[in-house]
Amino acid sequence: MVFRDEYEDLAANPMVVVNMVRDAHQFFKENKIEESYQMMALDLIRRYVSKEDIPREPDPFFGAALYIVTRHPWSHPNPLTKSEFASRLRMKESSLEWYTEAISVKLGFITLHDKNQLPFFVDPDGTIANVVNSVIRASVGEEVVKSIVTGSVIAPHTLAERIVDKLCNIVNIVPSAFEQELLTLAQRRIEEESSRLLNQLRGR
Repeated sequence: MVFRDEYEDLAANPMVVVNMVRDAHQFFKENKIEESYQMMALDLIRRYVSKEDIPREPDPFFGAALYIVTRHPWSHPNPLTKSEFASRLRMKESSLEWYTEAISVKLGFITLHDKNQLPFFVDPDGTIANVVNSVIRASVGEEVVKSIVTGSVIAPHTLAERIVDKLCNIVNIVPSAFEQELLTLAQRRIEEESSRLLNQLRGR
């Protein structure tokens, strides 16, 4: 293991990342984690350590990365609670929760909840986020030019409902269990994209 005082800038040192990934891989092997989940979690660990730093508690950090990738929206329904997950990996739930929050915030993950308030994590660099952002950009762009040509403006809430219906029931990129939370997210993104396009048209 490589520790903080051995390098001036650990987050930028490639060997720190390499060592952390290797340690995490050993942890996953010892806990008999499925290889596909191992690779996704290892990539998350690589991204976090490259951007931030090594954690004070490696095992809960490794567990949190695994927890996040196993709770992708496509895994729904996934009834395993954080407490049960922590117990399976023999770690404190509070430590698992702390590192889950740290990873998701620092890397910009979106957290969606199902009706049981269980969390599911959307990777900002993943397929779901890319498709959602693409559909919202295209839809807002079409509505902006339509408003220029016809003078009619659609309410953001109505546009958000159309987009969520497309994402959940036509494209099927997001399970319908997350429609309500996706609606809130879509409305926020619509406002941001609308402001960006309008400012662009005004020459700002």
